[in-house]
Amino acid sequence: MAYRIVAKCTACGICINRCANGAVYVTPADGYTIDPNRCTECIDLPRRQCYMICPVGAIQPDPDHRETSAQLWAKLRLRHAALNW
Repeated sequence: MAYRIVAKCTACGICINRCANGAVYVTPADGYTIDPNRCTECIDLPRRQCYMICPVGAIQPDPDHRETSAQLWAKLRLRHAALNW
């Protein structure tokens, strides 16, 4: 399942640079959000980077975007293949 940023976000921005997939971004309204199409839950890392770094716990699992481990790995492979062509 992808992650999302909930209302208690303080817009500190620390999560943007932590995401290796570029899934975290600033919205036009100066809020922060996570693109579920880019979020791989850091399946290739020991810990979810944005989730672990958020000082207020505003990054939570998104129940609207559930994915299996196989789906997350496939998304990660496609993402990195697109960057390397």
